[in-house]
Amino acid sequence: MLLLAIASIAFLPFDPAGERELNLMPNEMDNIKLHVDMSDYWLIIRKRYLLIFFVFAVVLSATISYTLKEEPIFQSECKILISARQPMATIEGAQITWYGARGDEMTSEVKLISGKDETLRQVLDILRLRADHPTSSVIPAEAYLDADKELPYIKRLAFSEAEKNYIRNLNVNSLRGLLQIEPVPQSNIVSIKAQTPYPSVAEAIANVLAIVYRADSWHIKTQDASQTKRFIEEQLDKVKSELEKNKSTLEKASEETNAIGSAKILQDELTNLRIELQKLQEKYTPEYPKVKKQLKVIASLEEKLAKLPSTKNKYDDSMAEWELKQGLRKNLGEYYLKAEIDYEAKRQKAKDEVFIISDASRAGKLKPNEMMNIIVGAIFGIILGCLCAFIWEGLDTSIGKIEDVERITQLHVIAHIPLIGERIVPSSIMLLSPFKPFWKLAQRLYRSVIPQRDVNAIPDFDKKLIFNLNPLSVEAEAYRTLRTNIHFAIGPRQASGATVISITSSSPREGKTLTSTNLAIEIAQMGKMALLLEADMRRPCIAKLFKLNEKPGLSDILVGTAKADAAVRTLTDMLISNSEWEKFTETQGLDNLHILPCGTIPPNPTELLLSPDFKALIESFRSRYDFIIIDTPPTLPVSDPSIIGPIVDGTVLVYQSDRTSRHLLLRAIQTLLKNNTKLLGIVINQLSFDVILRSSSMKYSYSAQSKTEKTGSQS
Repeated sequence: MLLLAIASIAFLPFDPAGERELNLMPNEMDNIKLHVDMSDYWLIIRKRYLLIFFVFAVVLSATISYTLKEEPIFQSECKILISARQPMATIEGAQITWYGARGDEMTSEVKLISGKDETLRQVLDILRLRADHPTSSVIPAEAYLDADKELPYIKRLAFSEAEKNYIRNLNVNSLRGLLQIEPVPQSNIVSIKAQTPYPSVAEAIANVLAIVYRADSWHIKTQDASQTKRFIEEQLDKVKSELEKNKSTLEKASEETNAIGSAKILQDELTNLRIELQKLQEKYTPEYPKVKKQLKVIASLEEKLAKLPSTKNKYDDSMAEWELKQGLRKNLGEYYLKAEIDYEAKRQKAKDEVFIISDASRAGKLKPNEMMNIIVGAIFGIILGCLCAFIWEGLDTSIGKIEDVERITQLHVIAHIPLIGERIVPSSIMLLSPFKPFWKLAQRLYRSVIPQRDVNAIPDFDKKLIFNLNPLSVEAEAYRTLRTNIHFAIGPRQASGATVISITSSSPREGKTLTSTNLAIEIAQMGKMALLLEADMRRPCIAKLFKLNEKPGLSDILVGTAKADAAVRTLTDMLISNSEWEKFTETQGLDNLHILPCGTIPPNPTELLLSPDFKALIESFRSRYDFIIIDTPPTLPVSDPSIIGPIVDGTVLVYQSDRTSRHLLLRAIQTLLKNNTKLLGIVINQLSFDVILRSSSMKYSYSAQSKTEKTGSQS
């Protein structure tokens, strides 16, 4: 739809200068109604097919070049299954179970895998270890869980030198950029994809990340139970140490208690010693040695007897503390056993929560997808080519369609002359061509198979006046149509004498002289006396076309240096001046054609045409000829056509399609109409066959020509 919308814009009259001309002709602006249908789009495509093909080729070549230069990326995928968890809570003996949202849980797992730097750093450490020390068997135990499967895989990793350099240049952020981790919808599965230029590295990254994540997830989920178990172990070791210390204290207190003895024995001994002391004091003085010795023994026993309660208490305290530690040790042992059982249960459960269900196999090529790139490039090239064609058509100010010429100028197209010299492919071959925009290629193929007349060997006369080669050609039929339409456009004449027609164009090199010449010859071949008068005294060429002497001519008659009868050329002059005179004798009707060339190129052609002698000369020729065809200069560069227009019966404007812009054409029409020129219509010259091929008259002539050529080739 966008393409069609842009294409529609291409048909708008994108020409500011042209709009100014249209503003000067309001009736035309009121009547202009642009109609765009699919045939218009197809016509533009056929018209601009070379541009479309060029853009298509450039885009496709650029796509192929980019695809070939693009570094290949390989992708390997590993899938892990994360079991649904059921968190438990207990409130006053009632067990409550709740479930987390699966989507939120999977999203959290994805963030945990790709967002944790420590996990990615551990993956890099393993890859670099295998890259730098491929023979080493030392793998961190915390990096894996399954020693029977995962550890051998890690030890088997081997890389080429290029892959090793690639791994060495990786960091955490660049590794994260290589990963594409996403949950599989409606499941507990997480997909881990690694994309690298090396398939072995992509496979290793995906698998090692899954292994490390599984171990890391296991460590996280068993962390509480492991910490509880470790705490109980620490407390149990502490209690054991304190029990050993209390045991030595208890043994020492027991020895002290045993050494001191019982209190009753000490009290009896102390009583006996005091009785003996009393007896000694009765006999001896206090300074007597036996008395002093007895006093020391009594003092020692009293001291021991005084210490006996504290030693006993210390022993009892040590015994109580030892018994307490023994009970604590027993309880801690029970707790440790329970923690160990809980730890093993959680350890096994956590181990089963993350399960690698699909190892990353040999990485497949992700991009570039050569075939897809070429297809997309081809489609984009065609679309861009068509878009450029439509834009180019919108910027083209010329009028390429017959209907557009009539609609914009409000004049009838009385003839459309095909591109002279363009060969036509038979319809049978055109039907075999799958793409009509490439019908020129079909022409070349046709020419290479069917013998054609060498156009370069034909004299210039026949190249220009090509209908003489074949009266049934499309070009000859076009000039007959022009002759007939001029007859109907002028209508029945009231006065006797020749019909005078001027042929002009808006700008040079639109084919007005060739149109004038061919029209005059066509009229002469009808048996009518025709005069071809060359009024273009600035760039004359009719004398050169017929290889006639340029002097005398029209300018010489008007300045009085020559007579009209001497300046007019007949068939005799043509035969004399041409070496290949047989061409003129073979062409029927040329004896009815007279030619008045320009003559000497004057310095003041406009003044000569404004003189009464020119009008009198035309009037004198009216009685001698049936038709007078005047070849005039272009309308816009000079004013000569505006001078000649009012004194002739009608003017035909030649317009070369795809060459002259519409505003120049409209300006020429306006110039002629301002000077009371009667415009009979427009002749579209050098119109390509792809525009007029749908015309029924063209198809008829085309078939007749093909049949004639076929007959001629068979003969």
